[in-house]
Amino acid sequence: MVSIKLVDISKTFGSVEALKDVSLEIRDGELFAILGPSGCGKTTLLRIVAGLEKPTKGRVYFDDIDVTNIPAEIRDVSMVFQFYALYPTTVFNNIALPLKSKGYSRIDIEKRVKEIAELVGIGKALNLHIDKLNIADKQKVALARAMAKEPQVYLFDEPLTILDPVTRVIMRSELKKLQHRLKQTMIYVTHDQIEALTLADRIAVMNFGVVEQVGTSWDVYNLPNTTFVGWFLGEPGMNFVEIAVDKDDLSINIGSKKIFRDPSLGKKLLDLGLEKALLGFRAENVVLVKEVPGVHDPNSIVIDGIIRVIEFFGTHYVVNVETEGSEFKVKLSVSEFNKLMLGENDKVKALVRVDKVCFFNLDNNRRVL
Repeated sequence: MVSIKLVDISKTFGSVEALKDVSLEIRDGELFAILGPSGCGKTTLLRIVAGLEKPTKGRVYFDDIDVTNIPAEIRDVSMVFQFYALYPTTVFNNIALPLKSKGYSRIDIEKRVKEIAELVGIGKALNLHIDKLNIADKQKVALARAMAKEPQVYLFDEPLTILDPVTRVIMRSELKKLQHRLKQTMIYVTHDQIEALTLADRIAVMNFGVVEQVGTSWDVYNLPNTTFVGWFLGEPGMNFVEIAVDKDDLSINIGSKKIFRDPSLGKKLLDLGLEKALLGFRAENVVLVKEVPGVHDPNSIVIDGIIRVIEFFGTHYVVNVETEGSEFKVKLSVSEFNKLMLGENDKVKALVRVDKVCFFNLDNNRRVL
């Protein structure tokens, strides 16, 4: 196992700056996800770790040893790509190839291949030709081949993207089990937030070549550093509604409507120089009612709105609510939705506990509270 440190990594391709001063530390034995949209630089960063690309600026360390100029074949890493590259031969031969190149004996090769095949769940397919396998099993062969050389680091570049949704769920679970057994350092690149949230010990969220936040799944989901992180994580992403602080009574307002009054909170925002800010909250943290009950949580923000769109997702509903020219989404279970008997153009009130909201600076989109 090995820890990895990336220090001030930048990478340019002509006039395009793919990475901008990226610094990360991947701990020994953790599964670390790099999450972001297409073109954000995550695969370029992975290739720099592998030694397939050299940074324009910055250094790469494995266990405090500078490997920036060490070629890929000496770094002792294995990569599993989005599109598997397998040889037109049997499963056994595909997995055995790295062992043969390392000079393992025939007996050791047979033992190692069988062990790995059982570990990834293709033990009964060793004598089958690759063409006889389904896509999921082919990706398992690619994974097994990467494991065969017993590398210090595993690098995954969107390995589940080509799988159908059901198989993807199964493979996520299998990868998590595998990581627990191997206890090896793994870096997992993906644009799929569910993969990152469910698999990773920690996540780095990237956008336009910059790391916006590093943290556990809970941290990046519940306490996003930026509006991008809040929006990118979640189905749907975090809601953002512009609010203003009334200087006289320190209440929080949306447009002309007061939604909450807590003098200490209002004062904190004003002390930060923010008469206006973005209120961020998750769709699942909203309680939707037609009338605010006589006895309700005094620590809840209350937003008046009108239902504009209702979306059904099978297991739940997402309701789009308009308020003072802004829109936000509310996630409701089927039973909650049916109980409320909601329809488009209905007037509703949205209740959100103040401990479930974040405040963001309008100028730089960074969280302040």
